[in-house]
Amino acid sequence: MKILALDISGTYSSIALLNSDEVNTFTQTHERKQRPEWDELFSRIEFDTSKDFDSLDALAFAQGPGSYTALRITASFLKAIAVVKSLPLIPISNLKAIAYEASNWIDESETKIFVTIEADKNESYFGSFIKSSKGIEDLSEESVISLDELSTYSSNHETYFAGSGWPQNIQQTGKYLPLIQPGAESVAALARHELESGKTFDPEHANPVYLKTPEYQKK
Repeated sequence: MKILALDISGTYSSIALLNSDEVNTFTQTHERKQRPEWDELFSRIEFDTSKDFDSLDALAFAQGPGSYTALRITASFLKAIAVVKSLPLIPISNLKAIAYEASNWIDESETKIFVTIEADKNESYFGSFIKSSKGIEDLSEESVISLDELSTYSSNHETYFAGSGWPQNIQQTGKYLPLIQPGAESVAALARHELESGKTFDPEHANPVYLKTPEYQKK
């Protein structure tokens, strides 16, 4: 199975090519308003856009939550390719991708993983997941939560914490995983699991998830 995945945030651009059990990936950090250079990303994994799309089984992307502009650009870019090449386009939650990466650092075969991504100085995007023999599964709907509410989660000693949006008291617990970094490799791995489940993925329905009203809509 061959899947090309993109994870474009406001602060980084990541690409991965999963080919069976091998993954070729590249991630670069940048200023929040900088846009991805598609040709640069493809060249970093030696992906020839003139012919290599024809060898793919699917495309995947991190659908958010995250930067409104970055998510919209990525979804639009891949939708066009998926339609032209008749490829499934698999959207993967940014929060779930971080949970998947975190699961690789956890020895327990079954445990909860809570993930946050910084939204602004007072709020974070939040997702709760469980690591089990079935993989990474959702525990609840993703949402936006205040830092004050997140600070109360420190009493839950059966949960691991990952991501960039935790208050200081959570980051100081022994269950916080500070080295977990998001990226397209986790998106590709989760997309493979989705594709192997037998689901169908219409590019028309592969849309970004924002969770929060974009700034320009706040009047």
